Amino acid sequence: MTESYSNLQGCKIIQNANLFTIEFTYPSPVVCHSLVKTRILRGATISDDYKQVIFKAYSVQVYCQEMQAHKSNMAATLAASLGGQLKYMIDVLGHSFLGFNDENIIVIDGDRCAFLDCDLVCKINGDNETIMVNNLFTGCGFFVSPELKVKVLTKKVHYKTAYFSLGCLLLYTLLGKEIFDGIYQEYLLINNNSTAIFLKHLDLSPYKETKLYWLICRCLVEEPEKRSILFF
Repeated sequence: MTESYSNLQGCKIIQNANLFTIEFTYPSPVVCHSLVKTRILRGATISDDYKQVIFKAYSVQVYCQEMQAHKSNMAATLAASLGGQLKYMIDVLGHSFLGFNDENIIVIDGDRCAFLDCDLVCKINGDNETIMVNNLFTGCGFFVSPELKVKVLTKKVHYKTAYFSLGCLLLYTLLGKEIFDGIYQEYLLINNNSTAIFLKHLDLSPYKETKLYWLICRCLVEEPEKRSILFF
């Protein structure tokens, strides 16, 4: 039985028994290698044109709000998988994501996650650890860091802009869409020390002082150079 998952941006997933194929609209060597070399996808092969990855799995689901029923488990899975994917891209491939959203994530076998938005991949300038941004952002499309709230057409930002975005995704998962959306909209309007609003709500949550709490705190630091994604 063949089934297609098409509600992803820039790619689709086709299932044939326990074989799954990710078909990218455009060649995506960085994303392909970040998924296969980290073993987020297992038993995987990449096509010569970097437009397909075939892998084995029991189940593949598109991330959705319903998965937040087990919030801390889902957040921990996202942190380990996407953090590992991002770190491999940075350390080995010299690229980073500009940010993360909740729309282009798949969950494999319930215990691994992958981010598939190739449009958010940027090359890192090795001399000063920056990436070039050529678009205006209004907070839509992905979770933006404080440095990306400045509305300019072309600028350089530190590659750790993605760390902040990952922290937002984890907080979104823990707090739920309705609560997080209100916090996020308020954050977009604040100019100075804007990350404090996230930490205030995180401090009031039942996750304070947990390993996830400290990971999110390290991601949501205002100064990009001081952010980190050290694991549990």
